[in-house]
Amino acid sequence: MKDMKKFLIASTLVGGLVSLPFANAQAKVYWDGMELVPGQIGKLTVLKDTELYKLQGNKKTFVKMLKPGTVYRIYNFTADMLGVGGGYYIKRDSRIKYQTPSKAKLSQVKREQLFRNTKLGMTMSQVQKIETGKLIRKDSQSLVYSVTFLGHKADVQYEFTNGKLTGIYYKIYGNEYELAEGFTKFYDHVQQFLIDCYGNKYMDLSEQGLRIIVFEQDDYRVGLSTAPEEGLNLSIYQD
Repeated sequence: MKDMKKFLIASTLVGGLVSLPFANAQAKVYWDGMELVPGQIGKLTVLKDTELYKLQGNKKTFVKMLKPGTVYRIYNFTADMLGVGGGYYIKRDSRIKYQTPSKAKLSQVKREQLFRNTKLGMTMSQVQKIETGKLIRKDSQSLVYSVTFLGHKADVQYEFTNGKLTGIYYKIYGNEYELAEGFTKFYDHVQQFLIDCYGNKYMDLSEQGLRIIVFEQDDYRVGLSTAPEEGLNLSIYQD
């Protein structure tokens, strides 16, 4: 327990990137013949001709008619509308069929966000083909990208040993408002994301003004900690 706490606190105090060896990275997640993507909460199948609308505030604008048999991912909803992304909505009525995946499937998709679709043992060229962030540094043993994680700027570093992927390092940066209020809401947001991934059983190791939590899995641990004047460190690591 003490060694784990020292690891998380040390990584925070030095302001360095936190090690994330990939444990049990998943393949793409499929549900009912469709790939689930981050942010998706369900799917809609059009049964009868129905309208597609664009919502801007309280204004609803007709866009086009949708034909039976078409399927759309759902990302959000209002009282009587389902959001298909980009501010477009479909009325929730008997002309459509709305389905939602299990909590286990949704959790699996969020874990994929953490793992960024890579796997332990991949080569550098394989990771480069998968990673969509902006490459900011490359050498013989590492790749560093500027990415977005949960709507926040982050740096992610992939490390390679003998040509194989052995670890990842994340630093998630807060904005000016989050820095001013001490990361409270920012931290809570990422913590809830991890709870959605792994459940609400975790260890709270916070001390010395630092917030630290750890989720224990069968063969790896997930840790979240604050980084003074910067943002958050997120770690996935094996003992």
